[in-house]
Amino acid sequence: MRVICSYCRRTIRADPQARITDVTHGMCEPCGRHFERLWAGMPLDEYLDDLGQPVLLTDGDGRVIAMNAKLAELIGADRKATIGLASGEAFACVRSRLPEGCGRTVHCRECAVRRSVEKVARTGRALDNVAAYLDVAAGRIDLRISARPAKAGIVQVKIIEMGKPRPRSEPMA
Repeated sequence: MRVICSYCRRTIRADPQARITDVTHGMCEPCGRHFERLWAGMPLDEYLDDLGQPVLLTDGDGRVIAMNAKLAELIGADRKATIGLASGEAFACVRSRLPEGCGRTVHCRECAVRRSVEKVARTGRALDNVAAYLDVAAGRIDLRISARPAKAGIVQVKIIEMGKPRPRSEPMA
């Protein structure tokens, strides 16, 4: 019999003589410790920091509620200082500095990050592996994101992949 963790899918125990179809599920020790802390009232920052990828929590309009330390380090931001900012401001999008501000420029209609957050908030359906980009002072950064609904209108955005800045092909307006 092979015992697999229901949460992280790690093999907990395996009998080499068992058939491949002899599988049951349980909870491994690391997941057990995580859920004990979670059920005891784990602070949001600690919960987010336990996630394996850079993560951002926003409201349905793209305002930052929280981010984990991995994302803050990746974008070079103070995560506490980003709370309440529009996500483009937190990511230092150059378009967010235009007079209209993040989410209100003509360029924002094409922002895959903003559109994904709004769509997930509106429909309640997750989006996976969405191609997006950010225009920052150093150039254009390609990324891939997944967004899913969380509780009470909150959207969780995972940064799956984030490239290095490269020169933009069009001038900034």
